[in-house]
Amino acid sequence: MRTRTRACGFTLTGMMVGMALAIVASLAAGACFLVVRNAYAAVADSILMEERGHRALDVIAQLVRQAGWIPAQLSLASGHPPPTPPVEGHDDCGQPAIATLPACGRAGVNRSDALLVRFSGSGAAHDPTLADGTTTDCSGYALPARAAEATEHGDAPMPHHAATNLLYVGMGSDGVPQLLCRYPRRQGGHVQATTYTSGTLIRGIETLQFRYGIDADGDGKVDTFLRASHFAAHRHADWHRVRTIQVALVVLGERPTQLRDSPRSLRLLPGLNDGDNDHDQTFLPTTRPELRRRVFATTVRLRNPSPCREAVC
Repeated sequence: MRTRTRACGFTLTGMMVGMALAIVASLAAGACFLVVRNAYAAVADSILMEERGHRALDVIAQLVRQAGWIPAQLSLASGHPPPTPPVEGHDDCGQPAIATLPACGRAGVNRSDALLVRFSGSGAAHDPTLADGTTTDCSGYALPARAAEATEHGDAPMPHHAATNLLYVGMGSDGVPQLLCRYPRRQGGHVQATTYTSGTLIRGIETLQFRYGIDADGDGKVDTFLRASHFAAHRHADWHRVRTIQVALVVLGERPTQLRDSPRSLRLLPGLNDGDNDHDQTFLPTTRPELRRRVFATTVRLRNPSPCREAVC
C-alpha cells in the first residue's frame, strides 16, 4: 500500500501575512533609525552652536576687558602721544578699515556692527617693542607694550596704544558668515603700527550687534546705552565716556534640522530709552530657514576706561 507524503511549505495566505509583518518591521526600524539620526544631528548641532557662541563672547569680552590698557611708564612718558578712546564702533559696517573711526566699505553682513578696540601689551625690559609673551591680541600673537616706528610711512604718528583690533562679520568663500578680526602685522617680532591683516575667528556668526553704555555725568556709572550712530561724528570725545558694551550675536547652525517654514524673529537687545525700534533689537533671518539659530548676549565692563573727559582730551 502506497503511503501519502505530507506537503511541507507555506500557504499563500501565510506567506503574505509574513511578508506584511516583515515590511512593517522594516518600516519601524527605518523610522527609528531616522529619528535617532535626526536627534543626533540636532544634539551635535546644538553643541556646535553652543561652543561657537560662547567662544565668540569670550573673544569679544577678553578684548573689551583689555581695551585701554597701557603700561604706566609709557603713558606718562614725555612725548608719548595723547590718549585715544579705548573703544569705538560703527553700525551696519562691512569691510571696515582702521581709522580714527572705523571706515566702512559697504553695509554690514545682516547689518552687523564693527567694534574697534585699542590696547597695549607687555614688553621686554630692554625693549618695550618686543613682547614678553604675557599678553596677546585677537590674532593669538604676543603683544608688546609699544608698537615699532613705521618704516614705510615715516610721517605717520605713533599711536597711544600698541595695537588696534577691529571686530566685524564677513562672508566666507562658501557663503557662510563668520566673525573676523583685523590686527596689526608683525615683522621681526615687532608690531607694525600702520599695516594690518585679517583673520577668521569663529565660523557661523550671522549677525553681530553692539551698544555702548556711557557715563554722562562723570560719576563712574552707566547712565544710558547708545548705538554707535548716536555718537555725533564731530563729538569724537564722546567715545571717552564709554564704560560698558552690550553684545548680541546670532550663531547659525550647519545641519538642516527643522522645517522650511516662515522664519521667526529673534530678540537680540532690549529697547532703548527713546523707544526707537531698530535692527539691533531683533533679527529676522532671510535665508536658509531650515537651519537652527541661537542668540548669545552679554554685557562687558571696561576695566581700563579712558582717563579723559571732554574738557581734557
